[in-house]
Amino acid sequence: MKLFAERGDVHVTVSELAQAAGVARGTIYNNLGDLRGLFDIVAAQLAAELNERLVDALGGVDDPALRMATGLRLCLRRAHEQPQWGRFLCRFGCSSAALREVWRGQPFNDLRDGLELGRYRFRESQMETVVSFVSGATIGAMVTILDGAKTWREAGSDVAEFILVALGVDREEARAIAFSALPAE
Repeated sequence: MKLFAERGDVHVTVSELAQAAGVARGTIYNNLGDLRGLFDIVAAQLAAELNERLVDALGGVDDPALRMATGLRLCLRRAHEQPQWGRFLCRFGCSSAALREVWRGQPFNDLRDGLELGRYRFRESQMETVVSFVSGATIGAMVTILDGAKTWREAGSDVAEFILVALGVDREEARAIAFSALPAE
């Protein structure tokens, strides 16, 4: 993940991977063989792991708006704590089919639930656009964090508030949700 994030490319050579891992080229050949699908494997594992973390962290939270805001803020905190993880998502989060699956997990469920419960106000036919909006805003907030323009707390609360307002949550309530305490990990 670190190598892909630093290079900004989905292709790495055996030599680059061996050097980054601090092992001999033969070790790479013996354990991985062909590297053509390595990026997709890494991206799919990241997406699955992130969705699993979000499901675990948000268990017991019933309000889709609170789940959405909390999940976004937890992702942004992780980007701050693990910058290579954040850079990987920033570089490939919108272009990689495997990483776009991140937004098909917990965030998608929160959007669907919020719409069904009348918590959000958008047409069902707009779901793809809304998912793109949420993912783009989250990745944009990650960039501001990684560039040092905002802290993860500031960027997280700001983006959560803006997203909730855009989804139809009252501004004052959206602000209160966006600044609520995060669950302990």
